[in-house]
Amino acid sequence: MSLLGTGVTALNTAQLGLATTMHNISNVNTPGYSRQSTMQATNIAMMTGAGSIGMGVHVQTILRNYDDILNKQVNDAQTKSSELGAYFSMISRIDNLLADPNSGISPMLAGFFQATQDVAANPTLISARQAMTSSAQALVTRFQTLENRLAQLYDETNTQISTTVNEINAYSGQIADLNEKIIALSAAHGHPPNDLLDAREQLVFELNQLVRVSSYVDSDNSLNVFIGNGQPLVVNIMTMPLVARPSDTDPERIVVGQKGTVSEFPESYLDGGALGGLLTFRKEALDQAANALGQVAASVALTVNAQQALGQDLLGTVHGEPGFVDDFFRLGAPKSIPNALNVGTGSINGFTFDPPKMSESGNFFTDLKNSDYEVRFTSAGGGAFTVTRLSDKAVVASGNATATNNVVSFDGLTLDLSNNHAVGDTYLLEPTREAARNIKVNQEVVADVRRIAAAMPIRTKAEPTNTGHAVISAGEVGPGYTIPSPALTFNFNEATNELQGFTAGAIVNVNGIDVVVSGTGAIPYTRGEATAIIINGFSFNLTGFPNDGDAFTLEANEGGTADSRNIVKIGALQTALTTNGDGTKGVATFQVAYAQLVSDIGTKTKTVLSNGTAQDTVLQQALESKSTIAGVNLDEEAANLLKYQQAYQAAARVMNTVSTLFDTLLSIGA
Repeated sequence: MSLLGTGVTALNTAQLGLATTMHNISNVNTPGYSRQSTMQATNIAMMTGAGSIGMGVHVQTILRNYDDILNKQVNDAQTKSSELGAYFSMISRIDNLLADPNSGISPMLAGFFQATQDVAANPTLISARQAMTSSAQALVTRFQTLENRLAQLYDETNTQISTTVNEINAYSGQIADLNEKIIALSAAHGHPPNDLLDAREQLVFELNQLVRVSSYVDSDNSLNVFIGNGQPLVVNIMTMPLVARPSDTDPERIVVGQKGTVSEFPESYLDGGALGGLLTFRKEALDQAANALGQVAASVALTVNAQQALGQDLLGTVHGEPGFVDDFFRLGAPKSIPNALNVGTGSINGFTFDPPKMSESGNFFTDLKNSDYEVRFTSAGGGAFTVTRLSDKAVVASGNATATNNVVSFDGLTLDLSNNHAVGDTYLLEPTREAARNIKVNQEVVADVRRIAAAMPIRTKAEPTNTGHAVISAGEVGPGYTIPSPALTFNFNEATNELQGFTAGAIVNVNGIDVVVSGTGAIPYTRGEATAIIINGFSFNLTGFPNDGDAFTLEANEGGTADSRNIVKIGALQTALTTNGDGTKGVATFQVAYAQLVSDIGTKTKTVLSNGTAQDTVLQQALESKSTIAGVNLDEEAANLLKYQQAYQAAARVMNTVSTLFDTLLSIGA
């Protein structure tokens, strides 16, 4: 009987080896499949007086060729590769949009400022003014078109985040279902269900393509899966589904939280995979592009409007007079959003753009930055607050809001806060995010192009009776100017080297120094030297050699239809440092600010592409390393087929021999 039993065990073992080999071959192309092999062991020997007699062989278990370290390396490489892939697929669209020379802002800016030069060449020509408004409309349309494309990317990103969260939840449910089956089969048979384990690992691999997860196997063979900072996704047979919902800080922004909780995950928790790529793209590229585009749009509108307000239109009207149009462009108010979790009764009373400042070089500029801001209340009673610039985490303002003291200014913005906030109440400020969407050409100007303020409201003249060789410049006005009424005439007194005719006690700026006009109405003047004079917001230069008694007049620019001094100043904004000011001057032109945006996005795109290519190589290497352990080698399996076939045939020969022996013994007995 021992011979027959031994043959049977050999036959069964060879049969299991053949079945395992065929299973490997049939699953050579199955994703996530790990090569299997039989683990053989000798049966317990039978003890006899002559010693122990072997009782054959048995298969202890079917081994799954699997290396946990290599598997984690593959998952880590995959989740980073998927993140970079999702990031690149989105940022490349912004790069293509902004970098296109035909669809960008620069050609439209150049066209608009060329039109201002055409008006300056002939300020009374209505067709030139109409061309200026048309070019302004084209510029506005280009801003709006680019912003609309970026808004579409926001919507698409929100949709993809929601879709990805649903896919993550689906994978979590499948992993939990497999956990239940694996637990039951492991307990019932005492052997690991290899194919189910492979299927579960493949789900984790695919889940890492969506978001980075970590996992560990429990004592009952269940797999627990976590995301972020240890937040559970699957525990045993239970799932903790994620939910995509509007952010508490910005309801237009879809964020990720866990079902049944009120808080949203910090975006830093959700790195890796397509979800991490989408969140990183939105934060690092899309927000930057929208804010920077809006920064340029707001700076164009604010600086052009400020210069327009200093001029005189073709009808002779100036700021403060009926019919005068201060704003060539219209610009919506900057955006502020209360946090949905605020519990105080306070509010933001107002959030506005500051008027542009004028630099020493005589051009307007804005201090607007390419950033959002957070307002946070920090004290009981809801008064004390800080304003943090989110791009660099710098605290740019702080204060204590009361019923009478609640206004704070920073970065070219003014914020009016009420009190009665609770500790922890916050607001999100997005000053430039939608500026490119909201910019428009003032329809009052479009309807009557004579409202373009091409002239200056004050003019100078040298009296025709002068006998000297002094020249007075046409001059220009600045913020807070007043028109002299009646006209102001001053003359040169050669005996005292003074200019006389000013109001005693008034302040006149001479070559950058404030001078108090003497009791005789005089200010010092050195004949032959160029002298810059500013009086009541009007600046002009006096040069040359006046003779005694030579007179000069400052007066309202009545009938100044051919004057183009103000439109020249508007045109000069094209090359002036108008944006991203430091409080005293701008640091970039409109074109440079836009080019910087294009450059930043282009650099990020190239970096992400390069990193993605390198990460794909890392992933491929990790897959190849895993394949050396878990992959099916058809040549090896063919050799195993031959080996087990020969073992099967040998076992069958043993069985045949035993049968012959029995037949012989039976025939002797007969």
